[in-house]
Amino acid sequence: MDKFVEQYRNNEIDKEQLIQELMTHYGSQVTRLAYSYVKDVQTAENIAQDVFIKCYKKIHHLKKGAAIKPWINSITINKCKDHFRSGWVKHLRLNVDFSHWIKSTAPSPETEMTKKDQHDELTKEVLSLPVKYREVIICYHFQELSINETSELLNVKVPTVSSRLRRARLMLREKLEGDHK
Repeated sequence: MDKFVEQYRNNEIDKEQLIQELMTHYGSQVTRLAYSYVKDVQTAENIAQDVFIKCYKKIHHLKKGAAIKPWINSITINKCKDHFRSGWVKHLRLNVDFSHWIKSTAPSPETEMTKKDQHDELTKEVLSLPVKYREVIICYHFQELSINETSELLNVKVPTVSSRLRRARLMLREKLEGDHK
């Protein structure tokens, strides 16, 4: 994907073509990341639109050689935080269903249903964590970022990310084990 940024910098494609490529490649990922924060599909889609508008306006600020994915993720997280600071957000619906974004490779309907139930339960528990724990779980496990990348993205120190990740996993383990007792 960074090749498109280089093509834009070399005037081989224009800004509109670059943003179109970014939206095609990162659109669903940005929406999922936003959804993991705001827990509402329509709000997540609106945030995703705002993210790409900001990308369009600020693409020239992207440092040469910088990876595009962390930059877009950073904008998404900041837009989500802005959403929560906006004041009118008082009640969030817990409407958790990431299952339609995940392609199942289960051999039987029973196995698929079991996996879906487990995934839905895990997703629900992840989304019920406080934001500072939820965001490290999402970055590390769902976005597959390293601890260093997560640290940079969230603008917190590496030991803080490691500590939050450990605590978040413990919280999840306690919640999931508590549900099965």
